[in-house]
Amino acid sequence: MPAFPNLTDAIFDHAEKHPKLVALEDVTGRLTYKQFANLIGRASVWLRSLGIEAGQPIGVRLTNSADHLILSLALMRIGAAKVEFGIGSDGKQFDATVRALNVTTLFIEPPAKAIGNVRCITIDAGWRRMLAGFKGDCRHDAETPEPSDILLSSGSTGPAKGVPCTHRMTLGRLADWYPAWHKAGMVSEDYSGSFLLASSMSFSGFLTGLLSRLVTGGKIVILPEFAKLLDFVRAIQSHEDAILIVTPGMCQELLSCAPDEGLLFPDMRCIICTGTPLPAQAKRDAIRSLTPNFTEMYGNAGAGLVAALYPEDIPGHADSVGRVLSTVAVEVVDGDGRPVGPNVAGHLRCKGGGVADDLIGNSGSGGGLEGVRDGWYYSGDLAAIDDEGYLHLKGRAADAVVRRGVQVFPAIVEMALMSHPDVREAVVLGIGQGADAQVVAVVRAAMPPPEPKAMLRYCIDQVGNAQTPNHFMLVKEMPRTAAGKIDRAKVKALVVKELEGVRRRADT
Repeated sequence: MPAFPNLTDAIFDHAEKHPKLVALEDVTGRLTYKQFANLIGRASVWLRSLGIEAGQPIGVRLTNSADHLILSLALMRIGAAKVEFGIGSDGKQFDATVRALNVTTLFIEPPAKAIGNVRCITIDAGWRRMLAGFKGDCRHDAETPEPSDILLSSGSTGPAKGVPCTHRMTLGRLADWYPAWHKAGMVSEDYSGSFLLASSMSFSGFLTGLLSRLVTGGKIVILPEFAKLLDFVRAIQSHEDAILIVTPGMCQELLSCAPDEGLLFPDMRCIICTGTPLPAQAKRDAIRSLTPNFTEMYGNAGAGLVAALYPEDIPGHADSVGRVLSTVAVEVVDGDGRPVGPNVAGHLRCKGGGVADDLIGNSGSGGGLEGVRDGWYYSGDLAAIDDEGYLHLKGRAADAVVRRGVQVFPAIVEMALMSHPDVREAVVLGIGQGADAQVVAVVRAAMPPPEPKAMLRYCIDQVGNAQTPNHFMLVKEMPRTAAGKIDRAKVKALVVKELEGVRRRADT
């Protein structure tokens, strides 16, 4: 991969060498790299006219579109510290994140309203025409240490933390990950394949995938939002040699549309699943029913890409997230920071050139919760590494539940539940403490949903009595964070409210 002082230099380099190469496509049309670079340059001049300077944390809360990408790259071009917020970001947690990151300007779209004391600037349908009045380019010398991005942790269990990434750090990460992405089919030397952007850029997995394609001269296709799953599937099928990143929830939805025989996406270059681990059987189903070019990748905002499970690994190691990449040092340690042996669960920590050495909002607390301590980035995940070097995730340290003296790993129970053919998503939570601790499973299932008693029997068969939840709760939709991940805090609030209602009804 080429090295550039400013990450956006890659786009301008492609514009000079391959001006007619298609860079971007959305519902409004196509942009060549020459057109794309020209618009980024004009937008950078416009941003400077607004008084935005290098190093300023600037928020972006827009739906996926060409305008969104032009604006975001223009912010990186001038050296601003861009923060991508999901379009659904709101509420107290969002306000707290904006304050913690010192975001003073936020770009929004109609009909969003202004937020508190933050300067809000609207990007509407006429924004790109307005840029015609600006000429030139305001490139910032990115050799200086200002961050080009502040990546956010998922925020699925509490306030999101910020990971400052400089241009050099981001390009270094992309270079480190190139062999893994090349093997999976994400990047190539011949500019072939279309990257289908199907989820928010506030999710670091989607953002870094997109950037890897732009740096290497690939084509980005921004898919619109679809009201019906079948329309989403048809849109994917309309693109040959396509590259798709999905979350586990998206993968389960696609599997629900798969044919009994053959492949749902016979012309797909690759599908990469990232986020929380996908159930082992779903991975086997994916290479059989979606595409044989299916890879699971595990990573996070703080460490970047950590492990990869390629198609050839899935038959024998589907219960893992793959082997750790050679570009990052990974250890599993106990609560005192001492490494544990093979197959022993502990706290996952990482170290390396592309790993964060500090977090905005870093508590520095012990116990394996997310943070940077003693030169190591603790992801907040519980994990084990087996005798063959495959990494097995056990869930978030903050989610672990002790019930009647037995530690329950919610992630293991969730994966077991999602192996049920009628279950689309599952969240397992601990409610209460000590002798009153209960484990509750919240399930989003196909219609008609399975009976709770049937789910209980199935779970006992899969994980045994000691790990099986006390209660099962069915929901039509899961609340989500701005990055599109399940919002466990909101799910827990729903469960607490339901259990309180049950107790009140029992008392009366």
